[in-house]
Amino acid sequence: MKAKVGLIFSVMPKEKPTWPYKGYDYATRVKKLSSLIRENLPDVDFVEQVLRSPEEFDEEKFKGVKVFAVVLVGIWNGVARKIIESGKPVLLVDDLYGGSGEFLQTLGLALRKGYRVAGVASSNLLDSINAIKVLSAIDLLSKSRILVVKELEEERFNVLKENVKRTVGSELVLISPEELISEYEKTSPEEARKIAEKWIEEALELVEPSEEEVVKSAKMYLAMKKLIEKYGAQAITIDCLGLFYRGKLPAYPCLGYVELLNRGYVATCEADIDSAITQLLIQYITGRPGFVSDPVLDQGSGYIVYAHCLAATKVYGPKGPRTPYRIRSHSEDRAGAALQAYWPSGEPITTVKLNLARRAMALHSGIIRDNIEEEKACRTKVAAEIDVDKIMYNWNRVVDFGWHRVSVVGNFKREFKLAARLLGFQLIEEDS
Repeated sequence: MKAKVGLIFSVMPKEKPTWPYKGYDYATRVKKLSSLIRENLPDVDFVEQVLRSPEEFDEEKFKGVKVFAVVLVGIWNGVARKIIESGKPVLLVDDLYGGSGEFLQTLGLALRKGYRVAGVASSNLLDSINAIKVLSAIDLLSKSRILVVKELEEERFNVLKENVKRTVGSELVLISPEELISEYEKTSPEEARKIAEKWIEEALELVEPSEEEVVKSAKMYLAMKKLIEKYGAQAITIDCLGLFYRGKLPAYPCLGYVELLNRGYVATCEADIDSAITQLLIQYITGRPGFVSDPVLDQGSGYIVYAHCLAATKVYGPKGPRTPYRIRSHSEDRAGAALQAYWPSGEPITTVKLNLARRAMALHSGIIRDNIEEEKACRTKVAAEIDVDKIMYNWNRVVDFGWHRVSVVGNFKREFKLAARLLGFQLIEEDS
């Protein structure tokens, strides 16, 4: 699946006395910028046009394009305003000292009118390229399919489905627990055992679960992967606690989730659709897996502790190194197989959560300082240094995001702020 981005270069007639200057070689500058953008974003399908006036815009050429980047190389032709008035997400890029005046004026006007628009103005072209990557993530989100494994009335599910489609464009597909279990029962025991043996071999320790329990988890992984492939999905989320507690699941999906996350898919606990979409956004922007957690605040240490019974171990993406882990039981019921991951201390960590119904994004960041060893609560406990008091009194104060938050290794606050603007979401910085 590739993102498609409309790439517009806004220029002026060469003989016009305006910024950059009369006689400026727009063609050479556009060629250079286009080449650099394409070289750095090879996985994006760009539909490009150079415009000197709004009337030159080729409607047919851009049919089906959902997001636009407008690079202002010259000023005062009205092209940027024309694209913004389409109502689609638009990133304005100021080619410094060429497009600056129209960039600022158009951005301000668009924000006053409530359009989904963001801007980038930097002497470092990589800032513009990173911003275009965020824009491409918005397009990928609109093309994504999420499997929801849950016992849910069709009418209620359709309301959720329509809200998601209307808000970010993603498609929800309801999967019955019976279909998942059917795939589980059809899996190859030999293939599952090989996967389980690999998981155990790579672990620091197999603590509570038996080897057979890990084999069951591997069968669940194969079943989930089969469904993802069958439906052409990018994500799966299961009502794991509810179904397991009611005897509807033969194994927890925790270890299988880790394997999927390590391979670049999205796998989300507890049929949490907002968290699944947050994870997708994280994956598309950073190329890294998101960690869904139940955060705990500790004023004594100054830490926020992100706790859950699994986290990806390839925190830098599928091609990166693996962090250490132990295979544990699921914490609350001391049953099944789960995972205690150890994330790298000293690394920045960015935490996000979307609320689609309220069109809002929560955001904060910190530095990973520890992995807490504590038998109470979920197995994985990643501790980050942060202003705990600010988080405490900003937590769900304006919008209720629930308990879950989704974290990723790295400092990506700027990227997610851009994403919030392009989605038209209210941004709530929990650490401000």
